[in-house]
Amino acid sequence: MRALAGSLLSLEFDRDTVTRVRHLVTGSARKAGLAGITLEDFVLAVHEAVTNAVRHGFPPRGIALWREPDTLICEITDSGPGIPPEVFQRPKPVARFDYGGRGLWLMDLLADLDVSAGADGTTIRLSAPVL
Repeated sequence: MRALAGSLLSLEFDRDTVTRVRHLVTGSARKAGLAGITLEDFVLAVHEAVTNAVRHGFPPRGIALWREPDTLICEITDSGPGIPPEVFQRPKPVARFDYGGRGLWLMDLLADLDVSAGADGTTIRLSAPVL
């Protein structure tokens, strides 16, 4: 995980700390200037990335949140097996109603999404404009 001077949040997380991470992200994003639906969308996108890292990735799992002049950025990392290539080829979320299959689609819908995935892990970078 990228270590940044002036970061708003930087920590490792696991299954037991997912809720706490969501609360920390909410508070930090609010202090950084996000509000209303932009705040809600960003927090939901980050929460989806964090839960996916817990569900599919391996420790260490980390999150870093920082602000650039007009943008709030959150990076979620894990050391898991990466994301299978076929996941990126889906044009829309799976149509069934059973569990899973919509995470990246939802993140992309709610925030600006950048994904880096390989055999050594995954990095999800989410960003939102700060007005």
